[in-house]
Amino acid sequence: MGFTINKRFTLLGFSMSTTAPLVLATLHEPVLISVSTALLTLPLALIVYLYVNDYWGPDGLFHYVSSVSMRLGSVQLYSWLLSYFLYIIYTVDYVDYMVLKLPDSVSNALTIVLPVVFSIIVVVGLSYLVLLALSLAQVILALPIPQLGWVRSMAITHTALPQLFINILSSSLLIVCITLVPYADGDTRLSKYVIYVFVLSSALMIVGSFFKASLVITQLTSLGYIGLILAEYTALYNLLYYSLGFKRSKLIIPALVILLDAASLMNYDEFYNITIVPSVAALYLTLLIPLLTASFYLNRSKPLTKVLNTRHVHIVLSIVASLIMAYGAYTVLTQSIGVSLYEAVMALITPTLLGIVRPLNRKQHFPANDKYPT
Repeated sequence: MGFTINKRFTLLGFSMSTTAPLVLATLHEPVLISVSTALLTLPLALIVYLYVNDYWGPDGLFHYVSSVSMRLGSVQLYSWLLSYFLYIIYTVDYVDYMVLKLPDSVSNALTIVLPVVFSIIVVVGLSYLVLLALSLAQVILALPIPQLGWVRSMAITHTALPQLFINILSSSLLIVCITLVPYADGDTRLSKYVIYVFVLSSALMIVGSFFKASLVITQLTSLGYIGLILAEYTALYNLLYYSLGFKRSKLIIPALVILLDAASLMNYDEFYNITIVPSVAALYLTLLIPLLTASFYLNRSKPLTKVLNTRHVHIVLSIVASLIMAYGAYTVLTQSIGVSLYEAVMALITPTLLGIVRPLNRKQHFPANDKYPT
């Protein structure tokens, strides 16, 4: 059975949007950091590739982890919901006030309008087409063409070696949203798209080390963040509505997104600071779990290639990718103080306890002939 053009391109658009190629291109990091970042995040991309090559459905990472352990899967699910729900909300404020830097009256209006528009796009099923358009626009704008607002300017660093290593690790955390790819309405025969978008986005990031973006291009990185919001919103909707069958989420999630973004208008700076810390802390927990369990799942999944389908390769990929997430969690905890530290700790503890005490019912969400035991 073949693919329709629509299926091929919309799935490619969704996958590309998760890497925010225009955002990566405008980082303008020294080439050593850019290349090292791409190499360090390659294991993460390979694990996502191996995962979707075996199964690519709307339950995403939850499927892989819960196939190993339902309690671990429940912890991963609860932390994922917390992280990405908050991300959708505070990123709207980030785009309006910190990327576009428009007058407050315009930003205030967009803070109301954008969540409404995003909700409509996702609920009526237009998100894949919109993401395709956004990803194409990002790739075009990321090309270092002078007429598009790029100037040749090589990024240089005089950072000491220890700080340079920290900068590389920090940059590596920027590509973690490629883990949204498994939540698409995908097809395992198109799993190679994960590698395509990773290579293209990494290449644009490396090229960006030699070119500096104009103010206009920097403002247009809002397209990348909007693409991420839509991809995350779509993933959230796919997981709750189509995979777990929570039909009320079709109305509850849009209502909460719109209401909380409206509430952020009271003080968007404070709202952003309050929501970003627990979101990021939960993000590293929800990604650390499927990366740690990757070797357990992949060792019994369908064969892919002789090179990648070996226990030792899976273990190495799992360890390297997990260390990046562990470092991310460490930075959140060590750099947070006061209320932010309490938020970060609670974002790690609450989903963990909830997943252990109240795991989802396996029979409710998995067919009886599921090949993976609890």
